[in-house]
Amino acid sequence: MYRVLIVDDEKEIREGLRLRFPWSDFSIDLDEVYTADDGESALLLTEELNPDMIVTDIKMSRMSGLEFIQSLRQRGGFSGKSIVISGYDDFDLVKQAMQLGAIDYVLKPINIDELSQVVTKAVGQIREERLDKQNKLLLENQVHFALPKMQEEMLREAAENEYNPYWETRMMHRLGNLQLEWLTQHNLALMIIEVDDLKAIDQGRLYRKEKELVLFGISNVVKQTLEEDYRCPSALYCDAKSRFVIVLSCMQQEQLARIKDIAVTCIDRINGYVKVKVSVGLASSIGGIKQLHKLFQEATDVLEHKAVYGGNRLLVRQDIGVDAEFCEVSLSNLNEVMDLIRYGSIDEIRTVMQAFSDFVRTWSTTHIRDIQQKIFEWLLELFKKAAAAGWKERSWEKNPIAIWDQLEQYDTLDSLRVQVESYVLAIAEDLHNQLVQQPQSQIISEAEKFIQRNYADNLTLHTVSLEVHVTPVWLSKLFKKEKRQTFLEYLTEVRIEKAKEMLSDVSNKIYQVSQEVGYRDPVHFTKLFKKNVGHTPKEYRKLRGINDE
Repeated sequence: MYRVLIVDDEKEIREGLRLRFPWSDFSIDLDEVYTADDGESALLLTEELNPDMIVTDIKMSRMSGLEFIQSLRQRGGFSGKSIVISGYDDFDLVKQAMQLGAIDYVLKPINIDELSQVVTKAVGQIREERLDKQNKLLLENQVHFALPKMQEEMLREAAENEYNPYWETRMMHRLGNLQLEWLTQHNLALMIIEVDDLKAIDQGRLYRKEKELVLFGISNVVKQTLEEDYRCPSALYCDAKSRFVIVLSCMQQEQLARIKDIAVTCIDRINGYVKVKVSVGLASSIGGIKQLHKLFQEATDVLEHKAVYGGNRLLVRQDIGVDAEFCEVSLSNLNEVMDLIRYGSIDEIRTVMQAFSDFVRTWSTTHIRDIQQKIFEWLLELFKKAAAAGWKERSWEKNPIAIWDQLEQYDTLDSLRVQVESYVLAIAEDLHNQLVQQPQSQIISEAEKFIQRNYADNLTLHTVSLEVHVTPVWLSKLFKKEKRQTFLEYLTEVRIEKAKEMLSDVSNKIYQVSQEVGYRDPVHFTKLFKKNVGHTPKEYRKLRGINDE
């Protein structure tokens, strides 16, 4: 359907055109044909009705048709077609109207057949423009929905193939169209998220497409986490092994610490929302697009170590063999902060709080009021956890505004850190005075007993920390403090001692011993055994006078 506006200061002409012209032949309902008696009223109606076609006399009182068309052009917003009605002596005015955008003219007295030809022309143009607009919108929608897929294909090509200088030259234009030009402008970090035991999930599914739903859920969690917690450009795709490959803009090597926090947050949220365990392999360095394939290979390689060191954790190359990723308390993890408060010394708390300014800088905000607001929210969350742990102070709950008023007095990170540290130390003093905390030696004792009973299982720092009710970071610290060795060193020591006992029985095959003490890979077991004992299992048996199989 189309809408028409007839403009003429002679009522007989405008009403005659409205009522006598066969508008229905052009898919125009008579109710959609409107009239105006001069240019000024026509302007108002045009703004209100937005007609598809205007038929106007070129000469009228007050505002002429020519002035009307000129005003439409100056105001903008009218995209319809204009037809002018003129006398034989108005040819110069008609030329001006055509220059202003009128598509054609009709001479007085108006001939219905002649006007029909001009209206046919106008309707044809309107129909064609509408079709072009629809096609353009359809194409834009197709591109909009296809963009993520096209981005994934581009990322896959860049990450999974050796760098080729011709690739970058060839793809620069496409990168811009796909909003991925930052790949060639920034340093990049890369991590891979892999579902632990995905085959078991797929084979033991309770309903159809469970694997697809799990991957869909992980994708949503990761995208939302990156959007909320990582302000720099990033993109991800799912590879042929159903792993999520995530490429992140990372201007400096130091920024990898923030990306580690993002990885741990992803693990926690996927555990909580999708109800599956995942492991994250993170390349230990950053690089440009030329190094992207090497970063991908490193993240892939480091993920393979989860078979030995356990899944549902962050894996980084320099941390393999030690639990280094759990060495420092993260102020973004309030559970770790609470363990620091309950079990740490005053000096340890002060040492960790020295990193408070760096922690605040990860929020990527420089406005002091925003920083104060985030610190205020962080403190309230900490107070809630402290209260659940037995902290008796409740003034913060009754009058939280007092906390805000205190923070609002300080406008530097260092002075704010001092205030936050005073709150943390006050909580620690109260909890220590109540003796509500479990003795550190008892925690390690319970951990040792659990390891002695379950050394053959796929033990990790995380699983043991759950058993003794502390965070992995604090269990790691307690092992180093109490045992003078890392958790992994202690676990390896227990397993090797059990292996030595089993190797004394010649009926035990070496590969069986490896499995029984918790190592799926006999080759890896042999290397560890030699590293710790000085001999391979076979050499150890010979030295003990036992004939090997």
